[in-house]
Amino acid sequence: MKFSHIVAVLSAPLAVAALPAAAPEANAVAAAEQDVSSTLLEARQNRRPTPCVRKTDPAPTQEETDARFAEFVEVFVGSRKNISRAFEFINHNPMAQNGHASTWSILGNMWGGIQHRYIRSTIRGNMSWVNYSAPGFGTIVDRFRWEGGCIVEHWDQGERYPARK
Repeated sequence: MKFSHIVAVLSAPLAVAALPAAAPEANAVAAAEQDVSSTLLEARQNRRPTPCVRKTDPAPTQEETDARFAEFVEVFVGSRKNISRAFEFINHNPMAQNGHASTWSILGNMWGGIQHRYIRSTIRGNMSWVNYSAPGFGTIVDRFRWEGGCIVEHWDQGERYPARK
């Protein structure tokens, strides 16, 4: 091997080391942009929602209510979990003072940090059930009564998932 080849092989790592690294300012800007994006997404998902407005004339069909329920499940405990969007369907929790705002003040900030595991859900007429689990809470069954395309009542104390028909 010629001396010039040895020098070329030995100096190759030096050439790589001499490449310019990303400027620290660029890394800081990228990190700040990521933080802002995460904060905006979290704010969008935790914004205080407006209560659902019942549709009465004409009232929703069972198929429309079923579709709304399926979407509610997805944003409540499913793959698109977003408590703000879920609250656009739901209005009541018996453990909280009656009302949308009171329930939101309890669940709004904590729901996103809970790792839910969806188990199953069903709707029969104007009643629906969502069965899921969460660390520290165990297995949960929430029951909801629908009216005008909105959840107008909610129960979660001692509820049981309904037997198959």
